[in-house]
Amino acid sequence: MLLSHPTCYAIRALTYLAMQPPGKLTGAREISEREAIPASFLGKVLIQLRRARLVRSYKGIGGGYELALPPDRINLLRIVRDTGSKELFEECFLEDRECSSPCCCVLHESWMAVRNQLMRMLERSTLAELAQARLSGSIRPS
Repeated sequence: MLLSHPTCYAIRALTYLAMQPPGKLTGAREISEREAIPASFLGKVLIQLRRARLVRSYKGIGGGYELALPPDRINLLRIVRDTGSKELFEECFLEDRECSSPCCCVLHESWMAVRNQLMRMLERSTLAELAQARLSGSIRPS
């Protein structure tokens, strides 16, 4: 898996929230059940997303979570960075160290091209697009 479990769970949870009507609060249990995310993991992920100001949470009866920004303003690169998968873009592909030009591995040039393309794709892709694809049926939940 290229992205960490927490990052994948965050993308799935945020996509689910993006599919909800504006103003609807969604409980963690519903997200966990619908997206098949273990509740113990989801709680930690939602805390990270709240700290990153991607979601708002409301306690009490009728409480839950909602996106803090419109889904078209949240790109996947931000989610990746806010959930700790940023090392994907900073670490060497083959060795356990930071990726840098002066001290590079044999796959450095190839990895840089793939990494830059991946970063552009994540930057262009928004939650609005993922939610629309899910709602249209072209992408099924995991």
